[in-house]
Amino acid sequence: MLNSDRRRTSVAPRSVRNPFGLAAAVTRDSRSDRIQDDVVQRLRSGRTAVGVVATVWMLAAYPLAQSGEDILLGKLVDVLAGCAITFVAGLVCLSVFIGAARPPLRRLYVRRLTGPGSALGAILGCAALAAGVAMLLPRLTRGEIIPWADARSAGILVWLLCLLLFLVLLLGGLIVVVVAALFTLGAVVYALNSCFRVGDVHELLPALISPFLVWALFVLSLFDGPDVAAPPLVLYTFLLGGPLSVTLLSVWEIRRLNRRYGVTFRSALGRERDAAPEPVGIPAQAPPPAFGEPSPYAAYPPQPTYPPYSS
Repeated sequence: MLNSDRRRTSVAPRSVRNPFGLAAAVTRDSRSDRIQDDVVQRLRSGRTAVGVVATVWMLAAYPLAQSGEDILLGKLVDVLAGCAITFVAGLVCLSVFIGAARPPLRRLYVRRLTGPGSALGAILGCAALAAGVAMLLPRLTRGEIIPWADARSAGILVWLLCLLLFLVLLLGGLIVVVVAALFTLGAVVYALNSCFRVGDVHELLPALISPFLVWALFVLSLFDGPDVAAPPLVLYTFLLGGPLSVTLLSVWEIRRLNRRYGVTFRSALGRERDAAPEPVGIPAQAPPPAFGEPSPYAAYPPQPTYPPYSS
């Protein structure tokens, strides 16, 4: 089913109050004329849900191979590594894709880079904001920002004003850190699912980049070691399930885009062969008449006769 999904182009007021809703609105594909296949979206959501259920079952069914803090830290490192891999793979894929496109489409794809750029900028900006405010809060509590000694010597009113300012800055800083951290976490998860909104450039790009991401994370998980003490058959089946399912879904999505919507790599790059034009300037000739049929050509009109010239 073709669905432009125009509701994603604007951020609802309730999403602004919700960091995860705002993160979803900023980092999901939002081009109004993009092909949105409901079947593909449901399969992606189902695969993600199955992966989450399988992870919870693994953690509950088998003893942990390391402490919970180490597992949580390892997952956080994997998410950051996945962001770096997705960014590098997306940058390379976008460069090759745009460079191989014909000039009219090349300019169009370059203009569409605002989608991936805004997603990346939002993540980096909120992460920097959370880190910067988190570094300032200890200085605020140690009294390095507000001069308490000068405030006491200036009188009780100035001291009360400084205390009020301290409470406002401390509470506001904590709120900013929490909201920015939640937004960054949600934006990273949504950006990994959408491959940093490369679908805004073209519908084929997410299906091309996703396999690189999951197989790179699979290789990293092999070096990190297992999180649970599960049998090798169960463990490697779990580890291979994600990359294989994502790869098969990407291949099927590319075929579906080709068969259902006519989206191909040649059409995406503007390199389809144009139909050979009919020759111009050669008049069409009628076939010769069959035996017994009148000729389609009109007979020559009779020439006038003149009397012989006489002197």
